[in-house]
Amino acid sequence: MKKILFGISFVALMMNSCKPELKGELGDPSDKLAGMQGTWQISSFVQQDPNNPIKEERDLSDFYIIPGETPYQLTFVKEDRTYTVQPGPGKNYFGTGGTWAFDNEQFPTYLYLYNSSDTLELLLGDVVRESDNSLSIELEKNCYDAATGTSTPLAIYKFNFNRIN
Repeated sequence: MKKILFGISFVALMMNSCKPELKGELGDPSDKLAGMQGTWQISSFVQQDPNNPIKEERDLSDFYIIPGETPYQLTFVKEDRTYTVQPGPGKNYFGTGGTWAFDNEQFPTYLYLYNSSDTLELLLGDVVRESDNSLSIELEKNCYDAATGTSTPLAIYKFNFNRIN
């Protein structure tokens, strides 16, 4: 029995060690700033309750996408790092426009939107490259208790946008 087990282990080890060498290069990393450049139109909106044990989500896209009306749009400009908002149906969480930045330009996790009255920290669902046509971001709304200094999450808003240019 030991000889059979040893033989099977030896064959498995040999097969695993005979992998072909990888050839070629991955190429230059994509320009994340150029990936954000352009106009993005909302395609879905989901609200999640982080306090619910099952993390219930509700699709509220019908409030943002109404037939015959131009949906909500965000336009990002790479050169001066500005953004503008073309409001449409639904609540506007992003203001009228301002400037934008990433937490890390090489490996972004968060998108920051700075406008005249607020700074928004949005979690990126994925890194956007120039060839990508979708953008996913999440906005967490919190309730801050000044007496205790704690912040409690109230809702997570998940926005999905499609590139339109």
